[in-house]
Amino acid sequence: MMSIGLLLAILMTAMTPLMVASRAVAAYGSVCGDHLRATDEECDANDDVACPGACDAQCLCPPVTTFDVPSSAEPPNTPGSPGVVVTNPKLLMQLGPTANLNHARYTRFELDRSGKQPDAILILVPGFVGGANDFRILAQNLLKRAAADHDLRLEVWAVDRRTNQLEDTGGLDMAEFYADSLLAGNFLFGEELDLPLDPRLSRHAVFYNSQDDVPFLANWTNLVFSRDFDALVSAARSRAREGNVFLGGHSAGTAFTARYAATDFNITPGCTGTPDPGYAKLRGLVLLEGGGGSTAGGDAISDDTLDRIVARFDGGLFGAVRDNAPRCVDGTTPCTMATESTDCAGQVPPKCTLPTAAYSSVPGALNPRVFAASEATAIQGLVDLNEGQTVGQLDQGAPGNNAVAKVPDIAGLAAIPPGTVEAGFGTFLNKNGAIATALSFVAMSVGEPGPMIDGILTWRDILHGPSTPGPDRGPPPTTLPGTRWGMDKEVTRLDRVVWSFFAGRTNFSDWYYPNAGPSTTAGINLDSTKLSAPPPLGRGRCDIENLTQAGHIDIPVITFGGTHGLATVPGAYTAFAQSLGACNAPSCDGTTPRVVDAVTPNPAFPTFGNVAGGFEVYMNEGFAHLDIVTAEDNADNHVVGPLSDFIARNAVLPATPVCVGDCDGNGIVLVNELLAAVNIVLGTTPLEQCPALSCDAAPDPGVNCIIVAVNNALNGCPP
Repeated sequence: MMSIGLLLAILMTAMTPLMVASRAVAAYGSVCGDHLRATDEECDANDDVACPGACDAQCLCPPVTTFDVPSSAEPPNTPGSPGVVVTNPKLLMQLGPTANLNHARYTRFELDRSGKQPDAILILVPGFVGGANDFRILAQNLLKRAAADHDLRLEVWAVDRRTNQLEDTGGLDMAEFYADSLLAGNFLFGEELDLPLDPRLSRHAVFYNSQDDVPFLANWTNLVFSRDFDALVSAARSRAREGNVFLGGHSAGTAFTARYAATDFNITPGCTGTPDPGYAKLRGLVLLEGGGGSTAGGDAISDDTLDRIVARFDGGLFGAVRDNAPRCVDGTTPCTMATESTDCAGQVPPKCTLPTAAYSSVPGALNPRVFAASEATAIQGLVDLNEGQTVGQLDQGAPGNNAVAKVPDIAGLAAIPPGTVEAGFGTFLNKNGAIATALSFVAMSVGEPGPMIDGILTWRDILHGPSTPGPDRGPPPTTLPGTRWGMDKEVTRLDRVVWSFFAGRTNFSDWYYPNAGPSTTAGINLDSTKLSAPPPLGRGRCDIENLTQAGHIDIPVITFGGTHGLATVPGAYTAFAQSLGACNAPSCDGTTPRVVDAVTPNPAFPTFGNVAGGFEVYMNEGFAHLDIVTAEDNADNHVVGPLSDFIARNAVLPATPVCVGDCDGNGIVLVNELLAAVNIVLGTTPLEQCPALSCDAAPDPGVNCIIVAVNNALNGCPP
């Protein structure tokens, strides 16, 4: 037997390069760390609102990168589709004559800068008027939790719908770089304020009206978005280990998610052939504060509804949006609903399509300029979060010459009192405030108004101490649709939310959230058989929508609701669960149904199959609608932990090879582990203290295993 002295000599000689390297890394780490983030830093030690707990030694946060992926969807009249020539001066100014909007866009959140392949990827689709950065906080929290709880390397890909490409943010990106909110305001509203163009800019921002500027949005149907998402899923499957891709959505994003899973992507002229279902490309579905949809009523869609869908898709809606007037299916013939049979005679179908807006807006409250203004205000927060007044409220050069007073589209922001950046956002988003009470889809639990200082309202973020207790909304309801209930919770850090409004090549809002295109298939939920199946079952129009797979969805589903939000009770998910097929994933037992009992103990709180049945529901007491994706990861949060567990449970991963000498399984062999190995070989420590020392079939490890362990310490564990 080799003596302990000789073993230690071998060990110390072998480990010398490792100890030198460790000292070098420690010295390098002292370069950054004065705890004061400079404008050219993303973070600095504990000044890390951009990425709490993840600021590295170079004052950088983990990578957040935005990508465009070509989509197979090429809808008519869209820049980039065959034969389309861009003539709109605004589009030419922003995008140029070779503009191509047929792309899917996503922002990738990574755990660190190692560049390692992710074990799994979660793709998330934002809700009504939401952008990819809606998921910034959730992504940061979830990536850390998955690594800590499951040693799982996860990426989150947050989706921006193709409408995001219309957002003219060049000047805002420059303002973010310079941390200059006045530059942002000049870019957005300089013309209305009669300000000279900032010399750093080449032009002012472009904004599109909701009719003839972008009528091609009428052709951006739900199927177009599903095909965009399919491009992202394909890209994610090629990047993640074993193709571990999960798809989820928040709010209206749950409907986009459900439609993708239920779509047959084998779209042929005859609508026949072997199905290519969306769900088959996924490991699971995630629904955050939105019911997803239902197949109920699919067999009762009337012929008139189908005719109107066809008329809208085949040209009527494009013409109606462009001209802001009713049009027949040819897109040019005027008509009225009362006289459509005469007005549209000879056209197939002879139906009149009413006009609608290309994109969604809430007059005076939510429109492209309001969203843009919020980004300019958030950029001010880089240097002044809760002291000075927001620049949008300040006069520029003359009394009354401020954006709120001079720009009609943002006049509704006058309801926000003079205040700081945090006070402005808090007043708008606070679930207990007047604005978010009326527009509950923007509601968060972000603290409360602070004191007035020199006539300026400040804000008490949840970091500033306990908030005044909010209303107790009482006991849980027992009937559907369910009401808000439970104690108030203040769970979202407003300073992190403010960063989400501008950081990177994405933002918190979808300025041009699609309205016209998705309205094409109004009347269809998750079952389009009567439209898309070949005759005699349907119209054979799978090119419009092809939702035929919902009843076959066999992958696990996890859902989340907030008791002060919109999905306030588990029963909000019953209809979706009942629309699916049985779960056959390895995590399911193959016998438990998705819904065990829809009325027990009551319809608001039915009995779901949980893990065994592949349908989990988690409620978060006191959470508002957006808190589900913005709340801190603490004891009140029942999203991050269960979601991390769900992904780890359903990701298919090969067995991790044992790294000889890696006693704690963290992928690194350290000096203390080599010392333990020596003691095991000498017989003074049981093998149970480090089973990873075994390197062959022998019952007891020998010196040969120590040599392997030393090599692993020097060269790293094998992949």
